[in-house]
Amino acid sequence: MVKEHFDPAELETEELLPPEKTPEDAHRADTIGDPEGSEERDKQVAIVLPDFFYRRYRLDDMGNPTYNSSIVDAIMEVFDAKYNTEQAFGGDTKEEEYFNTQIDQVVTGFSQLLEVDPQTTGINALQLTTRTWAEFASVAYEYKDSISTIAEDKEIPDWLIDREGKMVQLGRKARMLTAFLAKMDDKFGLKNTEVQRSRIQQEVERRLQRLAEWNYNQHADKSGAVSSKSITNETASVMFDNA
Repeated sequence: MVKEHFDPAELETEELLPPEKTPEDAHRADTIGDPEGSEERDKQVAIVLPDFFYRRYRLDDMGNPTYNSSIVDAIMEVFDAKYNTEQAFGGDTKEEEYFNTQIDQVVTGFSQLLEVDPQTTGINALQLTTRTWAEFASVAYEYKDSISTIAEDKEIPDWLIDREGKMVQLGRKARMLTAFLAKMDDKFGLKNTEVQRSRIQQEVERRLQRLAEWNYNQHADKSGAVSSKSITNETASVMFDNA
């Protein structure tokens, strides 16, 4: 007699469980990928910064402010061009005499510190000279870069005139310290008192890092999108060449 109905209960069944190992043909590419990294990258999208920020700084892959390597290279080009150049006096012999007198005064002052641990005194003097050259090269670059953004028919703003004065004085100070080190070279007990380019670059990077963080904290708006960077290259002023 043929059964009119099929009863699944009459079949031998077993519980359906996932396999202990996934077969190779079942693997698929992870389209979500790194959820934590994605979350961090999404944070960048919510940050708005003024265009001037991107002239000298950038955001790293985690959205943190940092220096722009191309700006570091540009500042180091300024250092290369300015280092070992003579202080300009414009034919003013009295100013030149005063400059040399100041160098001798610095030598005399540091000489009083050599009785105990002259090496440390020499290292401190070398560090001061290194930081001064890094500051001078940085300010000179910033001055030249800022001048390039001002139309020829526009007056130079007061803040940039102040920056011009600081650039000139830093150049004078850097050359004074270099001359002072040359005169004290054999008094500190150090193998070498010459400024090292690599240490200048380290100071430039540290300075830019501090400025990047400060400007980020001052100007970051985390409610919008990151604006694109805009870098302008034009001619700089004569003051830069004479600094």
